[in-house]
Amino acid sequence: MNILKKFFTGSTTTASKKVVIVYVIFRAIAVFMLINQIPMQRWGDAFLLVLTLALFAVPQFVERVFKIEIPNLLELIIISFIFSSTILGELSDFYGYFKIWDTTLHTLNGFLAAGVGFSLVYLLNKNAEGINLSPLFLAIVTFCFSMTVGVMWEFFEYAGDRWMNLDMQKDRIVQQINSVSFGADGNDVYHIEDIQRTVIEGKDDSGNIIETVIDDGYLDIGIIDTMKDLFVNLLGAIVFSVLGYLYAHHDQKKYRFVRNFMPRKKRLK
Repeated sequence: MNILKKFFTGSTTTASKKVVIVYVIFRAIAVFMLINQIPMQRWGDAFLLVLTLALFAVPQFVERVFKIEIPNLLELIIISFIFSSTILGELSDFYGYFKIWDTTLHTLNGFLAAGVGFSLVYLLNKNAEGINLSPLFLAIVTFCFSMTVGVMWEFFEYAGDRWMNLDMQKDRIVQQINSVSFGADGNDVYHIEDIQRTVIEGKDDSGNIIETVIDDGYLDIGIIDTMKDLFVNLLGAIVFSVLGYLYAHHDQKKYRFVRNFMPRKKRLK
């Protein structure tokens, strides 16, 4: 019984009761969905749920390993982001129901990743002897850290689509393409405009032809979604980098709300 209690209520030592309740609700939903997926042998969805449960333990793991405190607001946003992107976004198809869902999450990801990156460098700057980094340098490192996290996430999405038969890089219908593949000598860019219909032919296990028709255009297989995700990640990174610069420049006297998104060194008891 104690093991189950620890599993469902596991959080950082500084987490408030409200944050712990959110943990319990999110984990209960994930476990319930996981139990339902196993009999139906939906192993891809089951893996995603197991991954979600593992990601819920990241704040607690980071706190113990790096000896830092995670603000309640940041911890709440992190676990809500995980829940929203996997269980709601992927498994409940919120990405399909709400077009802005994916954009919002990637913008938030850029903002949060910048907050984590800024905190790491800021703590080093304040606690290491002989280091005195300028606010501008802190902002640049913050921006680069956030964009690196965004790129790594796109790698993860590509891997999920490639090897787990998922559709994390959402396809888009486009009406024009530019390609050298259709050019006469393979070097000239060939433009196809006003595409009305695409027909894809494949074969089933018996060798029969299967025809898939895409109306209203051509099916882009993820590149537009990836570039859009990186762009909004860039916007989130820029916003926090600017806030981080102002926070460091004014030596914490102003923009104190930035602390709500910054892990900090654990206090000694």
